[in-house]
Formats: sequence, C-alpha cells, structure tokens
Amino acid sequence: MEKNKALRALVVAPTPTWPLNYGNRKRIYSVCSKLQSLGFEIHYVHYASEGDWRDYTPVETRKKMDEQWELVDHVWPSKPLHDWPKEGDDHYIDEWWDWALENHLSKTFASREYDVCIVNYTWLSKALELAPEKTYKVLDTHDKFSGRRELLASQGIGKEFFHTTENQEVIALDRADLVWAIKEEEEADFKNMGTKAKVSTLLHIDDRREASTPSIEEGVKFGFIGANNNINRVNILRFIERATPIFKKYCAPLTVEIAGSICNEIEVQDNPFFKAVGYVDSIDQFYDGIHAAIIPMEFSTGLKIKVAEALSHTKPMFSHKHAMEGFTACHNFHELTSFEEMALAMTDCSYASDELIYLSDASAKSHKVTEQKIWDELSELKEDILKHKQVFVLLPSEYGMKNKLAHYIAQAKIDLCNWNFKHASYFVVGKPTEGRPHSKFINFVEAQDLEKIITEQKPTTLLNLSETFPNIKIEANTLVISLIPFESDKIKNKLTYKSYNSVVDKHYFPSLGHIHLDLEVTKQKIEECWVIGSTNTSLSDQFISLLADTKEVRNINITTLADIDNLFTSSSGLPKIIINTKSDEVLSYSEQVMLEIAEKYDVEIRNITHNQLLYLKRSNEKGKYDRQFFPSWEKFIQHHFISKKVFSI
Repeated sequence: MEKNKALRALVVAPTPTWPLNYGNRKRIYSVCSKLQSLGFEIHYVHYASEGDWRDYTPVETRKKMDEQWELVDHVWPSKPLHDWPKEGDDHYIDEWWDWALENHLSKTFASREYDVCIVNYTWLSKALELAPEKTYKVLDTHDKFSGRRELLASQGIGKEFFHTTENQEVIALDRADLVWAIKEEEEADFKNMGTKAKVSTLLHIDDRREASTPSIEEGVKFGFIGANNNINRVNILRFIERATPIFKKYCAPLTVEIAGSICNEIEVQDNPFFKAVGYVDSIDQFYDGIHAAIIPMEFSTGLKIKVAEALSHTKPMFSHKHAMEGFTACHNFHELTSFEEMALAMTDCSYASDELIYLSDASAKSHKVTEQKIWDELSELKEDILKHKQVFVLLPSEYGMKNKLAHYIAQAKIDLCNWNFKHASYFVVGKPTEGRPHSKFINFVEAQDLEKIITEQKPTTLLNLSETFPNIKIEANTLVISLIPFESDKIKNKLTYKSYNSVVDKHYFPSLGHIHLDLEVTKQKIEECWVIGSTNTSLSDQFISLLADTKEVRNINITTLADIDNLFTSSSGLPKIIINTKSDEVLSYSEQVMLEIAEKYDVEIRNITHNQLLYLKRSNEKGKYDRQFFPSWEKFIQHHFISKKVFSI
C-alpha cells in the first residue's frame, strides 16, 4: 500500500481552465487549485465543447493547462454540440452525452484508481455512472437547469443553451454522492426535488487582489463587464433605460463604463453617462480604471461571477439584491431593491465620494466571509472522502483490561491499523463501563447507531475484533473481516480470518503480533501436555501418551477467549507440549489463538492430522513468530484490503 499518497481527483468539465476569461472557467479553476492545496492530485478531462476549440487546437492554452494540473486529457466531441431538444420543449438529461467521452472515461477508470470524481454540469452527469463504487462522486451543478426555459420566457427571452425538467434533473443529482449547488437558494431547490444525494453549497470567489484607484477629478467611474448573452443584454438595457433619467435629473458627475462582448449588443453613443469600451485584454486593468463596480441583475440563473470579481478586486460595489444571492451583504448598497434605487445610490456617491472608502471595506469583508465558506466546504469534502475510504474497527468491551486476552488481540490490531490506515475509526457496541477509564479514540455506540453510521459513511472495511457481532445490516460494498464466522444474511461481503495455520494461506491473519501478554503464565513452562480436541482411536491415544512421556495430560475445552483467560488463571505456566487433534478448518477461533500463543512463546506443537508432524516437531524457535508477524500482516493486507477484486483503500 502506498504511504502518504495524494488523494486523486478526476475532474470532468466542458470548458478549459485557460484563459480565465469566463466565469465558469474561473469557477472550475478555483475549485481545482484549492483542492490541490488540500493535497489532491488533479487529473483534468476536458470535453472540448466551447467555441474556441471547435475548429483548431489552441496550443498555448494546452501548454498552460499542462502546467496547471498533474494530468490533462482533451476529448473532442464526436457529435453536433448544443442541439435543441429532440422531443418536447426541454432536453432529456443525457441528450448531450457523447460516446467519445464515455469511451475515454471507461478506459481511464479501468487503468487508474481515483478517490473522487467531480463532474461539472448536470448534462455531463452520466460520467458519474462510469466511476467505480469506491470512488466518491461529486456533481458541481453551476446552475439549475430545470425551469430555465420558463424563467427566460417570463422575461421575454427565447430558450437558449440547456434546459430540462425537474424529473430529468433529479436523475442527474441522484448519480452523485454529493451535489454542489452554487448558492443556497438552489441548494434548497435541489433538496425540494427529492434527490437522494447529499446537497450543499459551494460558492465561488476569486483570490483577493488590491486594485488601484484612478483620480476622482473627472468624476466617479462605475464599471460593468459582461459576456454577450441574453440575460446580460436584457438586464443592462433595462438598467440604462431606468437609470439615465435619474442621472439627468441630478446632473450626476459620473460615467458607467461597459466592457466585454456584451458591447456588441448595446448602443450608448448618444448617452453621456454610459460608455461602451468593448473587449478588454486584462480584467485587472479594467477594475484598476474604475472607482466602483455595478451589478445590475434583477433576474438570472446561478451565481453572479460579476459579484465575485468585484469583491475579489475589493472594489466598492452597487448591486441589485437578486445578484447578491449566495454572497454575504456587508453594506446596504449590496442589496438594492430596484434599478432606480441603484441609480440614486450611485448619484449620491458621485457627490460624496468618501462613502466609497466604506464600500471598499465592505467588499473586503464580504470576500473574506465567502472565501471561508468555500474552504470549509472543500475541507468537508476531503473529510467525506476519507470517511468513504476508511476502516472501521469493532473492539471488544474488554479492551483496556490488561488481564484479558481480548485486550491484547485488539491492541495488536489497533497498532497495525494506525500504521496502515491513518483514518481508521474504532467502536464498541454498548455503553462504557461506569467508573472505568477508556481511551478517547473509542466511540461507544448502540447497534442501530452503528448501522446508521456505516450506511452514511460507507467504510470500505469493517474489522471485527469482538467475539460477538450486532444484528445489523451491512451491504456488499463494505467488506467485513472478522475473527468469528457470521451466520446472518444481513452481511453480504464477509470473510473470517485464521489466527493460526500449520500451513500459511492468504486468510492467515495473526492476532498477537508484537504485543506480549503481560501475564505470569507466559514466563515459565510446566510439566504438562495440553490436548486440544478429543481422540477417537487407540492409536491417537498411544501417540499422545508417547509424546507426553511423564508429563501430566490435560484436555482443554476452549470455546471463547474467556476460556483461555480462565485456563491461565488456574495454571502456573504454559505447557511444554500442545497436541492438536483437529484439522485447521475445524479449529474454533479461540483454539487457533491458543495455538498461536503456544507458537509465540516457544511451546512445542504437534498436530495429529498432519502425518509429517508425527515425526518432525514444528520448528518454532524463539523469536520466529515475531519475525513472521509483519510479513504475514502485509500479505493479508495485499490479498484482502487492497485486492482489486474486492475494493481498494
């Protein structure tokens, strides 16, 4: 097993992460770069669906993306892109799915393991179905696509891009373990749709930058930058229409600069308050040239990247209340209720520009709050992934009692789990014993609570170190490795390990390891011969008598670990010989442990069922057990904990 390897994230998106000239590109880049800082290795699969990739390959962009992420694949579409719905008014959720992307992802998942798969946009959610069960699945929605057509129609805008129904959108959401809404309002909408996935909000904000400020001598410069789409066009034209009379009425000493491809759709040559500057080479340069940003958006979908940009440049901001959805408002001008109110606030500040200082501080505060929410959400994702991968260990109630054999067996396994699996969780079913100290890392739970935790966290493995097991349901995606066999059909994927084998096999999982029993009985040998099981032939009895010689023969009946504890209590030491009359497959767990103790403490072991051992004493010189313990553990881990046939940790 690799130690301390980075968590691997496969990110699927229909947009490149360079240049960062569109909001969706900034969003995806921000998420991936933050995950890198949290210890994730990013494998970026770019489904090249955007216009600048249609007819040629941007070489410089590819080079830049190769520098951004550990691995980058580009998949070119094999079908026409962004078609209208084939049936009815809305798209089916998989209507834009492409077999070329499916083929690429199938091969990718077959050749490499990933801790998490993050798919961007619901119309690519089918990619999550290709990820194996052990991979944590995240859908970053960016936007709510059900109801989109109706929203645009209510504003006099025709249908555009992708739009679907709630029933179809739920299909996409249910494919994920975690759904990211881009603002709280859409999180509530997704939950109300009845999705089975966990839903939370992942906001967006760019890294903070201290922008410079131009001179105020020529009046206050406000700025708006936007891409050419119908939502931006309708909003900015409505704002110009409603704000211009107010600016004229009060002779406002201000100018509103409009930048971006949206300028292709507006004409303001005859308006003294508005200026179209067109496409800008540098967004930073644009913000350096204005005193304050405006966000005139009274309707839209998704999160307003324009707000994130303004806050990131710590610019004073005048925003419609709708545009601030998802962000924390820190000034009254962040939540203006109409375009007329925005125009009046801008006019006031054009005459009293000192107010811009307080607005700048408010933007910095809002940015800080938003950024912390993002880090909290991504950190929670990492914890969810680690829980999804973790090992659960069920400890016996005797753990911590150093006069009990069960304690030493559990301690040996805890040390091993802490070595191999940093995020193992430990449980005892029941309540802690009153007045007895317990280790802080142990979780005491009732059976039904343990079942709920396993269902929610989906651990890859449950290691049972107790001689009992609660009657709870565990599905096949969690492997149960136990020291006792199970008869319950509620446990689908299980294996019982062998603590002792005369011939080591892949189920051999030694119990005691480097842990030595702190018991006087292990420190001396007594003139006794202990016999496990019973004999049915006179030949066997003669053989036992021959081996015992003058030693007292004691038949031991061991059905639980407590029986071994009682045996040690009544004995002053270990015998010089233990004779096993049973074959390996019928030995109970406690009998296996007894033989393992004998092997560890250099007791002669004879096995009647193995003919060769009638003549040859099993070679178990002092220290052999300890030397073979760690290799045996690693072999067991290799066969079961990281076997691709079962699952991977």
